[in-house]
Parts: sequence; C-alpha cells; structure tokens
Amino acid sequence: MNRKIKANTADARTIDIDDAYALEFWAREFNVSQDKVKAAVLAAGTAAPDVKRELKK
Repeated sequence: MNRKIKANTADARTIDIDDAYALEFWAREFNVSQDKVKAAVLAAGTAAPDVKRELKK
C-alpha cells in the first residue's frame, strides 16, 4: 500500500473522527482502537485533552 505522507501531523488540539488519517493518528497516540477514540470523542468532545481524560475512565 503506497500512502502519501501528509506534511502536517494531526492537529494537536482537536480530533476529527471524520478524517481517517487523524483517527488513525490519535488511536496510535492513545494506544487504543479507532472505535474507542470515536466513542470518547462523542462522549467528551473533540479536544484532545478531554478525549484523553475520557479514555482513562
């Protein structure tokens, strides 16, 4: 699979669950599945610190 590398990493402040690249990035960053990231965003909003806090519950 030949994937283009984006020049910028995912936004460090918010999580866009509709962007496949960002979702993959945050799942790796938090060491959880993409489904868990989606659920946490739906529960806590898109702010990365809030999502991280939600995932630690």
